[in-house]
Amino acid sequence: MTRRGVWPWLVLAAGIVAVVVLTGPSGGGGRALDPTSTEPGGTKALVDAMRALGTRVEVGQAPPDADTDTALVLVDGLSEARRRALSAWMDAGGTLVVADRNSPLNPFRSARPTLVGLVDRDLSRHCSVPALAAVRRVRVPSAALLRARPPAVGCFTSGDGAWLVTEPHGRGNLVVLGGGQAFSNGALGDADNGLLAITLLAPREGSKALVVSLPAPGRGRRTLTDLISPHVWLAVLQLAVAFVLFALWRARRLGRPVLEALPVEIPGSELVAAVGRLLQRARGRDRAAALMRDGTRRSLAQRLGLPPGAPVDDVAVAAAERSGRDLEDVRSLLGGPPPASERELVELARQTESLSREVVGADE
Repeated sequence: MTRRGVWPWLVLAAGIVAVVVLTGPSGGGGRALDPTSTEPGGTKALVDAMRALGTRVEVGQAPPDADTDTALVLVDGLSEARRRALSAWMDAGGTLVVADRNSPLNPFRSARPTLVGLVDRDLSRHCSVPALAAVRRVRVPSAALLRARPPAVGCFTSGDGAWLVTEPHGRGNLVVLGGGQAFSNGALGDADNGLLAITLLAPREGSKALVVSLPAPGRGRRTLTDLISPHVWLAVLQLAVAFVLFALWRARRLGRPVLEALPVEIPGSELVAAVGRLLQRARGRDRAAALMRDGTRRSLAQRLGLPPGAPVDDVAVAAAERSGRDLEDVRSLLGGPPPASERELVELARQTESLSREVVGADE
């Protein structure tokens, strides 16, 4: 590979590295949305704020008891039995807040994503839920929107999608968020994010809340591809489209003509013999005589300096003068009636051949 051919690949590799560095998750210890992490992506500030307001907060995997008022699922790594227990507790009067939109506990479909994928959004309430009357707007990073269907109510909307959807279940309520990043340590102080979190999880002093801890590493439902940022997928898609266009452009090249093997040529004598046998089998004396006379006329016209399409009379006059034969005999040979038998056809062939030899001999 030449030096000029290496440069495009180096530029492509540098672009991929830049996209991964710019759009990938930031470094630092702690897991995202971990209620025990003090990193910007953790949620320990939410737990501490609720405890400071007099809320009894439990962090763990144990199912909520009858005294628990609210439960928060940040990342769903629960078993089916745990989910059934949470649903039964909610139907009995609890408020379940699900911040993992991919959780099986979420019955609402995601709205169609925008062309740029997940983006930071500043959303106003746009709903009349009494419990959220004090919350005017929220700022949600990497927001995804949900489609609310009656009797569910969507709040903090943009177009046809809502970031928060609430729906009554039995004697309790289900609240689904399009992502829990608004409750993270780094975003809890933005807009009314903190007020919304306290309103949902600590509605009154002395209430009890359960924050479901994150599953152990390797125990969650997300795969390796789920951890890749949507911006990285968009960058890979753009590179794939560019590669296809480049391949199509380079493929349209005209090279040297390719020589193909010619078909097997049949010797002229064999071809004449084959045509003669076919005419004999079909009893085509008329056709054979016409071909013989036309071939003789053409060869004589060429020999006598006449055009190939010269009429019979002109060729007969010139041939009679050159060979010394009678004009009527020559005209009869070149344009007479068809032979009545095989014998007459053979005689015609002999006479035309003789005439051709006489014309050629006269030139010499």
